[in-house]
Amino acid sequence: MNSFTNAAGLTLRKAEQNDYEDIGEIWLSASLRAHDFLPSKYWWERQDALQRLYQFKSEVWVAEVAGEVCGFLALMEEKLVALFVAPQWQRKGIGTQLLELAKSLRSHLVLHLFADNSQAFSFYLRHRFQVVWQRPERYTGYSLVHMGFNLQPAMVEEPVPAS
Repeated sequence: MNSFTNAAGLTLRKAEQNDYEDIGEIWLSASLRAHDFLPSKYWWERQDALQRLYQFKSEVWVAEVAGEVCGFLALMEEKLVALFVAPQWQRKGIGTQLLELAKSLRSHLVLHLFADNSQAFSFYLRHRFQVVWQRPERYTGYSLVHMGFNLQPAMVEEPVPAS
């Protein structure tokens, strides 16, 4: 599967080379909006490295409406390294459609996000992700949350009854 379009006209497709400028703009604008507790410099300094990560090391899918890229997701194995929707397209179900696509592509997903990004945190909880751990992020000190979807319970050995 390389693309599909739903009844509302939203197309989800694998990213093409000419999509990465739009992906970079969406990532930066959505990051600045969702993380207003961090200085914008934090995001500007990471822009090039993340662009390379998405472009060369990840499986990237875009959401587009009428030919306009309005969101994207990036996967590295089972890690959801990015799911961003352009601010003007948020709250229209695009993030949910992208997340459902990710779930259809992987049976197990993990991700990291800042706990102070309350909209994203609530979004993933609504979509049945579980908090695995939480700790301060090394560059900012803000709390980073590791979440997982469809986590397999650890194998626990039952104690052998005494005879």
